[in-house]
Amino acid sequence: MPQRPNRTVMTRKGDPYIYLYVMGEWYCYNPQEPPLGSGAMGDVYRGFRCKTGGVIAVKRVKDAYANNRMIRERAQQEASLAFRHPNLVEMIGYCEYAPDSGPIFILSNYVQGENIDTYVSHMPDGPSRVEKISIAIMAVLDALDYVHSRGVIHRDIKPSNIMVENSSNVRLMDLGISRMNGGNKFSSFGFIGTPEYSAPEQLTREQDGANTRIDATTDIYELGITFYELLTGENPMAADSEAETLTRQMKQPLPPSPKIPRRLMQVILKATDKDQTRRYQTALDFKRAIQAALAPEPSAGQRFAAWAEAHVALLAIAVSAVVLAIFLIIILTL
Repeated sequence: MPQRPNRTVMTRKGDPYIYLYVMGEWYCYNPQEPPLGSGAMGDVYRGFRCKTGGVIAVKRVKDAYANNRMIRERAQQEASLAFRHPNLVEMIGYCEYAPDSGPIFILSNYVQGENIDTYVSHMPDGPSRVEKISIAIMAVLDALDYVHSRGVIHRDIKPSNIMVENSSNVRLMDLGISRMNGGNKFSSFGFIGTPEYSAPEQLTREQDGANTRIDATTDIYELGITFYELLTGENPMAADSEAETLTRQMKQPLPPSPKIPRRLMQVILKATDKDQTRRYQTALDFKRAIQAALAPEPSAGQRFAAWAEAHVALLAIAVSAVVLAIFLIIILTL
């Protein structure tokens, strides 16, 4: 392939592969092969580095959307998020036939694994299942802490956007509709997200106001819904109609479930509070709460010791008062 091509997308006669020139390197994929997966924005194919044969992932944005200015800008934004974190899928870059029209390709490192809901479906019921799911959720929270610290809100947390790699490492995927803090040029186009997981503030078209901002608590809400679904096998916000789903998101709290331990249920309820100000305000706050809920409950003796440590001055006064009372009783009885 030429080193300095005039075009960044090329085909060759009799060759089924499409060749993509991204960040100074050639990649390719075969569009005739079945996609690895499909999403709202496009289909993902197995691709290769032409130089080494290494496997990558190629997302081709659906042609129905490719000529939409908002979609093109969103795809460029996703490809530009050059983040490096063990719990994120790392991007390679962006490629297109022309700046304003035609197919769009987003290249990323290939992740060998399965969606987290598929991974969870193989687990037997029991305490170890709750613990394993919680550990996976905490890995997603690590990824969210990383992107939030860089001014990015994901806005579409759901099971299909969480991949379990080789049955161990967890990776958050698809930053394609993420919002950059400091202003989102796409907000005027209306609701963006997946209704069954979206926070109430996403459904109000991001109106200005203290209670309708899109921020870290939005992702925390979505992950809370996802967490609940993975533990119970059900999404309580899902309904026969989208209108009913959105009504539930606005008004209906999560119902308790016998599949979720009491302390962990309290954590999830706080994460999915309809009022943003009452949720965990950071991903790390949410993670610490999960860790605390999973820890063994302290014994009565441990609880008293902790209370005594926190109220040592009060105890000293109480002991002094008892000693004084005993002393006075002795004096009066002489």
